[in-house]
Amino acid sequence: MGGTTIRLSEEAKERLTLLKREDESFEDVIMRLTEDDKWAGFGALSDSPSDTRDGMKRLRSQMRDGIDDDIEDS
Repeated sequence: MGGTTIRLSEEAKERLTLLKREDESFEDVIMRLTEDDKWAGFGALSDSPSDTRDGMKRLRSQMRDGIDDDIEDS
């Protein structure tokens, strides 16, 4: 299967990373977020409660890390 390279800003990559589930590639994230069902790829939600919980924990941790970085940069 062939591939295409696309350029993203660091901010765009960070946003995709926040939406990325543990078992997903960036391609998987983009495909999920662009499904016909606009709610299908919403945030860290998953079909499984434990996956949703894990995704929310990861999201909170990433947000805290980002806030800590912003404070240190100030």
